[in-house]
Amino acid sequence: MTTFTTVEPEPELCARYRAEGWWSGETLRDLLASALHSSRERVFAVHSRDGMHRMSLRDVADLGRRVGTGLRRLGIVPGDPVAFQLSNSVEAAAVFYGLVHAGAVLVPISHAAGSSYVTHALRTSQARAVIIESPRGDGAIVEEITSRHWQLEKLEHLFVVGDGAKPSAAIGFGTLTASEAEHNQIRLDPAAPAVIGWTSGSTATPKGVLLSHRALCAEIRQHMAPLLAERTRGLLSTSPVSHVTGMLVSLLVPPLAGHDVHLMDYWDAGDVLELMQTHALAAGSGAPLFLQSLLDDPRCTPEHHRLIDVAALGGAAVTRELIERADALGVTAVKGYGCTVHPSISLGNSADPLLVRAATDGHLCTGVDVRIRDERGSHHRTGTGEIITRGPDLFSGYVDPAMNTGAFDQGWYRTGDIGSVDERGYVTVLDRLKDIIIRSGLNVSASEVEAALASMPEVADVAVVAAPDTRTGEHGCAFIRPAAGHGVPSLPRIREHLITLGLAKYKWPEEIRARFTDFPRTPAGKVRKSALRKMARQSPARDGT
Repeated sequence: MTTFTTVEPEPELCARYRAEGWWSGETLRDLLASALHSSRERVFAVHSRDGMHRMSLRDVADLGRRVGTGLRRLGIVPGDPVAFQLSNSVEAAAVFYGLVHAGAVLVPISHAAGSSYVTHALRTSQARAVIIESPRGDGAIVEEITSRHWQLEKLEHLFVVGDGAKPSAAIGFGTLTASEAEHNQIRLDPAAPAVIGWTSGSTATPKGVLLSHRALCAEIRQHMAPLLAERTRGLLSTSPVSHVTGMLVSLLVPPLAGHDVHLMDYWDAGDVLELMQTHALAAGSGAPLFLQSLLDDPRCTPEHHRLIDVAALGGAAVTRELIERADALGVTAVKGYGCTVHPSISLGNSADPLLVRAATDGHLCTGVDVRIRDERGSHHRTGTGEIITRGPDLFSGYVDPAMNTGAFDQGWYRTGDIGSVDERGYVTVLDRLKDIIIRSGLNVSASEVEAALASMPEVADVAVVAAPDTRTGEHGCAFIRPAAGHGVPSLPRIREHLITLGLAKYKWPEEIRARFTDFPRTPAGKVRKSALRKMARQSPARDGT
């Protein structure tokens, strides 16, 4: 079993969480086993461009138990980290359920991540096994893992899902699931890590986030289950199961709420609208891109508006205009605020008036405390400043414990977001201290993109900031000062370069701005990103740059 250094709340706070029932001693394995049993006859469906794959949750859970049994027979024990990089599929759900059943620490990796990200996650998490699709994108990730095996000291097993060619070191997924499922009794510590999530935050290197059993159970039971229980129909989810939101709304909460599971492994507004009517499903929750594209589609009818009903939005900037437009069409849109390290800080309520839903990011969730940290480091119950949080669903620190020092202040997590909280407990996020771009709910590290662009011979200096985007919430805007003798590289040239570096497509900048003078800087010489963000918001790019 792998041991991680975790951050424990103060004893008085732990006692409060237990007394309130937010920490009940339940583990993710306990919760999921009960939920899957009670919803065993519910439908599990994956909708892809090739059609629909439909089965029962009982069948998916049985496949998952075979995954867990196969891993145990190969020496994986409770507490061992096991990684997977899978798009929304039957196999992804079975792996997720199987790892929970086996008591492993889940290490989900974004299906959009490139090879360097994947190998970093495997090395940092000390994963003993990884399950991955083949072929993947450029086909290089399995080969990269194989070639770097000597750098991945803990990695013992590589499993490949799919019919593509496999290196000799890889084991086919069918071999993993060949054994009959065993039902072993496992004792797990609720305070121990259940999942290692990933966030780029403000650093170029992804940071591993330790989410304990008790934190995830509190998140599911106190926050997400009540939110989804209000729905009268199932949700068509396109959120990737490798993301915390996707885990919750796609795989964990529906069985608990007694809902069918409908996953989609791609996004096409027209197809979503058709599936909504065919299966009487809700859609449009998640990143604002999803609701926006549905409402923009000429095939979206009042019947679709009725099916959407309530859209819970987050993961990217949500405009007042989108909330108001939805309301005019009979769709109640609410905003929420959270992150990988603290999944639900505040959530909107469909009963709130339009003015509140449009102007705030919802009300503080059950058990969550928020304070405002001023520039002197003092904490305040209300006001405007850096938002700091704590709660029963807060993470237990980073995989690299050295990162915890700057992340916490007297037990409070520093979000790096600037915002306010009022006397009623409503939170409004105004800006970010952290230098990230949130594109369709995915965090993109500006410094990682800057490092990639700086390696181009045409680039003398570069700064990347978030620019507003009606489709994705935000996109990367790169301000480039060209090297002597060169012009500013075009977007096609930049994309060609980023492909060679293996940078994931969702991280590519979508807008280029030329700078022929130095960037605005602080007295210490640091680029004033706030000034660049203002430029990106106020004036549109000219001639594609």
